[in-house]
Amino acid sequence: MIVVLSVVLAGLLAVIVRRETRSTGTATVAAARPLPAPEPTARPSTAQVRRATAELDRRSPGRDTSAWSVRGARARATSVPILMWHVVATPKPGTPYPDLWVTPEQFAAQVDALRGAGFTAVTTEDLWKAWHGTGTLPRHPVVLSFDDGDLSHVTNAAPVLARAGWPGVLNLAVNHLGPKGLPMWGARRLVREGWEIDSHTVDHLDLTTLDDAALAEQLTRSRMLIERRLGVSTRFLCYPAGRNDDRVRAAARQAGYVAATTVVPGIAAPTDDPFQLPRIRVGPTTTPESLVDQARGTAAPPTVVGPA
Repeated sequence: MIVVLSVVLAGLLAVIVRRETRSTGTATVAAARPLPAPEPTARPSTAQVRRATAELDRRSPGRDTSAWSVRGARARATSVPILMWHVVATPKPGTPYPDLWVTPEQFAAQVDALRGAGFTAVTTEDLWKAWHGTGTLPRHPVVLSFDDGDLSHVTNAAPVLARAGWPGVLNLAVNHLGPKGLPMWGARRLVREGWEIDSHTVDHLDLTTLDDAALAEQLTRSRMLIERRLGVSTRFLCYPAGRNDDRVRAAARQAGYVAATTVVPGIAAPTDDPFQLPRIRVGPTTTPESLVDQARGTAAPPTVVGPA
């Protein structure tokens, strides 16, 4: 009888494991805890959404790159600051990780300061093509990246960038795509506005803690889901919280990525390891003037602490 019960229990356990594997890709993914990320912004009213999208409707998408004059050897040698935001909204008192929030007013002032200093926003794809001799750059390029995927990216950040005629780069964690994060209509609207959508994996997990199968699942499935749901392909990765190692970088190459960004502070150079590109973190204490200095390389960017 004991033997029979043991066999039955073993069979039930096997069924449970198979179900976990089918639903998540691997049991490790199911057990792993997501890294800290900012809470999604509060749902705006229908009127607020209409105002934000109406402003976008008044401005035709598309960029004028006719004045971009940096090409050839100069473009291949150009270092470019990649800036990093998370939530563009006003946090309520007691909001977890307030350092990941920048108010809409602060964000607008930061973008205005970059424009006034002569910067022009480009995408990671623009940067990659220029570094490899097939594209041009403006005289002072900058990449504006936004991590995770939040409604504030379309309601608060996109209108500001649209006024400047600039694209953003959304590092999308696919599990943020939906009513509790960035709604599908919002993500599609960003694509229409010329934003680049890059991978931030599926579940925003610490990739260094996953087994090989789970790691491959997070990297390959995120690319597949972005293409399936938004109709765009991506070959750039942003590590959740910047966590990576030799094994993770090798898996990213195997999954078809050509470059990846971190949270290591600095300005990205064409001589950098393409799978360890640094960024400059922008937070609520980043003044417009200090951001310009950091983007120019005349001031050291802040060291990243806490969640990212």
